[in-house]
Amino acid sequence: MKNRELSQQAIKSALHVLIETCPLGRNRTKIVEAGAVQDLVELALEKPEKNLTELVFILLAHLCSCADGRDQFLQHAAGLAVVSKRILRVSPTTDDRALHIFSLISKFSASNEVVQEMLRVGAVSKLCMVLQAACASHLKEKARGVLRLHSKTWNNSPCIQVYLLTRFQR
Repeated sequence: MKNRELSQQAIKSALHVLIETCPLGRNRTKIVEAGAVQDLVELALEKPEKNLTELVFILLAHLCSCADGRDQFLQHAAGLAVVSKRILRVSPTTDDRALHIFSLISKFSASNEVVQEMLRVGAVSKLCMVLQAACASHLKEKARGVLRLHSKTWNNSPCIQVYLLTRFQR
């Protein structure tokens, strides 16, 4: 038990260092090249405690802001699913970073396969749930933005029909 606690503390410390150094110079690229995105998705799959999940999502959002980071994220079979699963379940910080990840993926890396995968893993339903949830308006705006980007592809989803075709007409 003591080793597990020490391990969790070591992981938290490492994540703090990576988050602080990520925006500096080429550090983000080097972190991505080291395979951190895959490791972060794996760590998120272990359902860590709240503050560790927040750190994972903060770093993932940083790393997904570059093309190679998004590519690595999308190469992991569980990437989209684990981000979707954590929305509205952990904390507002996790929600914000998860929506930021979806926004980056939707804007810059949204192949037809990725957009369909988002629908398949429940990400689109989660985005619709954010619109209905009692959460901050900026989170609802982020979710709405992602939904609008691909509304033509997702128009067969019942929640999209309700929200985009009736309430948010252009």
